[in-house]
Amino acid sequence: MHFTIVTYAFPPSKEIGGRRWAKFCQQLVQKGQEVTVVCANDSVNREYYESEFPGIEVRVLPKCYPEWLGGFTKSLREKLLYFIYIRVVSLITKQNLFDRGYSWKKTMLTALADIHRVKPIDVLVVTGAPFSLLYYGSLFKMRHREILYVCDLRDPWTWGSYYGIPTLSTSKKKYQEESEYKAMEACDIFCYPTEHMGEALKKIYPAFCSKLYLLPHAYDPDKFSNSTVEEKRVGFIYGGSLYPGIEKYIKQLGEIVKANPTSGFKWDIYTGTNYPLLDSGFANGCVQKHSFIPEEQLFQKIKKSSAYLAFFPITDKDLISTKFFEIIYAKTPILYIGEEGDVGRFVRENRVGVHILPENMKRDLPKYLSGNVPFEKDYFNVTQYAFSTVTENFLSALKHYRN
Repeated sequence: MHFTIVTYAFPPSKEIGGRRWAKFCQQLVQKGQEVTVVCANDSVNREYYESEFPGIEVRVLPKCYPEWLGGFTKSLREKLLYFIYIRVVSLITKQNLFDRGYSWKKTMLTALADIHRVKPIDVLVVTGAPFSLLYYGSLFKMRHREILYVCDLRDPWTWGSYYGIPTLSTSKKKYQEESEYKAMEACDIFCYPTEHMGEALKKIYPAFCSKLYLLPHAYDPDKFSNSTVEEKRVGFIYGGSLYPGIEKYIKQLGEIVKANPTSGFKWDIYTGTNYPLLDSGFANGCVQKHSFIPEEQLFQKIKKSSAYLAFFPITDKDLISTKFFEIIYAKTPILYIGEEGDVGRFVRENRVGVHILPENMKRDLPKYLSGNVPFEKDYFNVTQYAFSTVTENFLSALKHYRN
C-alpha cells in the first residue's frame, strides 16, 4: 500500500509529533509499505532525508507560518506585526492564529493532489496538532472517497488546554468544534494515543465509536545498547521539558532535601528549558541542570540511574508519553510527583515506581531521597509498546477497516 503521512513537524525537528511519525514511517517501510511524507520545511537539504530516511519520499512544503506569531519576536517589526495579528487580524478570521496550519490549506491540498496524481494514495494519515491539518485532510477525503483516511490526534483538540483553545472567542471555538466534527465524520479511522483521550472522544462522539482506534505512543529498543553488564545505579535523572505549573513542587523538593542533608539525594536534569529556579545552589547543590543531550546518550544515563524523578503539572496528569515506556524498558524505577490521574494510576498499577501526590510530598518523599524506589521487573510487558509491535497491530487494524 502507498501511505502518505502528513505531519507538520518531522526530523530534524525535535518535536514529539515529528518523532512519532518518523519512527512509524520507518517501520512501515520495513514491513513492505511505500511511504511518502508531507512536512513543513526545516531548512535541511535533500541529502539529509536520503541518508536518515532511506526508502521514504519526503515532500517538504513552506511553513506559511511566521515564527514570531508564536510569541517569540526578535525585532520591533516583528513585535508590531504580532500586535496587528493578535489585535486586528484575529478579529476578522474565524481560525485560531495559534494553530500553525491555519494558512497551510492550499499548500497541503495541492501537494496531496500532486502525490495522488503521480502515484495513487491508498492510506492518508494526517496527524495533529496543528489540528487544522485534520480538517484539511477531510476535504481531500471528500474529493477522493477511494482512499482510506486516518486521523491521528496526539493532543486533546476542542476540549484541550493548549494551542490557545481555552481563550478562543465563542465563534472561534464553534469553528474548531465544526472542524473537529468534520474530520471525525470524514475519516475512516480516528486514532488517539491514550485511554484517557479515548474515553473523552467516546463521550463527545458516541455515534463514531466504531472509528476510534488506540494508536499508543511507542518506543524504539534500538536506542539502547545491548550491554548486559549490570552497572551500579546512582542518583535520580530527568530528561525533557520542565513544564510551567510545577514551580511550587520544585520549591518544596528543595526544602525537603535541605531538611534531610544525609539522604544522599542527587538529581541530574537534562533539558533545553530555561528554568532560573534551579540555580547552582538549589537544594544545597544536590540538583544539577545540564543542556539537553541526544536521546541515545540520555537513555544510557537513564540505565545507570537509580530512578527517574518527574514532576508533572495538573494539565499533564493524564499524559502517558513515550518516555515512560523507554524508562521501563531500561528497568529504571519512576518516582512521579503530580495530581491523581492516568499517569499516577499507570505507575502504581504496573508496579514501575511510586506516585506521590503533591500535598503528601513532605510526608512521603524523604524515604525515597536515597534513590531506593521500588520497581517490579517484568511485571509490565513493555515490549507491546515497541514501534515494531504497535505498527504491526496498526496494519492489521487497517485491513479490518478496508474490508
